[in-house]
Amino acid sequence: MSKIEIRNHPKYNDVFISGPQEKLKLYTKNAVVGKRIYGERLVSHRGTEYREWDPYRSKIAALILENPITNFLAENLKCLYLGASSGTSISHLSDIMTTGIIYGVEFAERSMRQLIQNSSDRTNIIPILGDARFPEEYAKYIFTDIDLIYQDVAQPHQAEIALSNSNYYLKNNGLLIIAIKSQSIDSLQKSEQIYEQEKKILEKAGYAIIESINIHKYAANHIILVVKKSN
Repeated sequence: MSKIEIRNHPKYNDVFISGPQEKLKLYTKNAVVGKRIYGERLVSHRGTEYREWDPYRSKIAALILENPITNFLAENLKCLYLGASSGTSISHLSDIMTTGIIYGVEFAERSMRQLIQNSSDRTNIIPILGDARFPEEYAKYIFTDIDLIYQDVAQPHQAEIALSNSNYYLKNNGLLIIAIKSQSIDSLQKSEQIYEQEKKILEKAGYAIIESINIHKYAANHIILVVKKSN
């Protein structure tokens, strides 16, 4: 295990950094000591084990490195994660949301099996096999109000999927963070046109777009929108 100097992130509680500002590396405190989820590096600092958070494997890490204005993380959040896959990003959120809960919805059975295996030691993750296009179908598994929805689904109609889940689950003034992959919506249309189209769908539904963050250097043809649900 590597030894390295770890310090607190200046904005996000329970997110940690190392290195110079222009080459920051991110970490979370490992909730399950000794266990890796996706082959990430484990480092030890002053008796605590941390997991390196790879922005090329996790769009939330990419978002944090792009220094958004919004502080969207807290230890007690109730989060609905759409497109949880095998557990890369959701496991880092699990490290952060120590007194919260994360409902991880995943459609692919193979990924769901891996997610269940990777989250078996993490009591704040509830894996749900479901289709994010039909939020009412997994309502019986969600027993708290939702403060934050994070969506990363490589499907067409990404804004509509986000809206249907937000209308169903998200608290007033709650946050929606949506990773928009233009190629999944239309591989022929220009990316910027697709982003504007998705923004308009959200705004027409009464949601306020707080930030639009380009993460192309970590994930090609992706932006992340930070959106607020108004009263």
